[in-house]
Amino acid sequence: MRWGKVLTITEYMIVMGRRWAYVAIGITLIFPVLWLVLLKVVGNPQYVNYFIVGTVVNASFLVPFIGTTQDMGYFKRASSIYTMLSSNGADDLDIAIGYLLHTAILNTPVIIALLSASIVIMGASFGVVEILAATGAALLISLISALLGYSLGISIRNYRISNQLSQIIPWPLLLLAPVYYPASVLPEALRYISMAMPTTYMALAVNVVLNLDLHQAATGLAGLSIYAFISIAIAKYAMHRSERYG
Repeated sequence: MRWGKVLTITEYMIVMGRRWAYVAIGITLIFPVLWLVLLKVVGNPQYVNYFIVGTVVNASFLVPFIGTTQDMGYFKRASSIYTMLSSNGADDLDIAIGYLLHTAILNTPVIIALLSASIVIMGASFGVVEILAATGAALLISLISALLGYSLGISIRNYRISNQLSQIIPWPLLLLAPVYYPASVLPEALRYISMAMPTTYMALAVNVVLNLDLHQAATGLAGLSIYAFISIAIAKYAMHRSERYG
């Protein structure tokens, strides 16, 4: 891996996709903000904290995973972009790291904006420390999720199939895990199943840093570490397979 090439790829991705970036940021922000306004109008404070955590997890998991899968599938299978980068000396690792930096640059302001909107609309009492810590946790989730999306995007030869899979896979992980609501409302069987879902630990990690709840910090960190390890292992296999079979 060469950092000069990585930074060039990052700059290229940002410049090439700058118009779509504004659209993506708008789509990412508008629905959570509307839901926050609705919760404010309805006046149900019980689930406000869970919804704030859920919106952060949604923005840091769903958007990077879907976006990276679809971008990489298109770049490699339906355009000459991946070939152009490779012919200029970039390998799969250079492209992956470059795209991850691109994801970090675009996703960080979205997370900060969501947390700021929560403070303004709902009167949430997050301080600077909590916002910075939550942004860091969300950024880590974004990078791991983008890496998993990268693996899916370059592994499937038919990019339309990878596009469809990227839109199907995240929703059960978001809706069947205690992301937008407490685990206590889940049926017992589903509660045990949710313990194997990475989104459970994403929500736990974000909740820990937003509320400075150190009692559950170890569990959240352990869950994210396992998710990161699995994503890196899958990415290494996908890169090896890509270099060998195309």
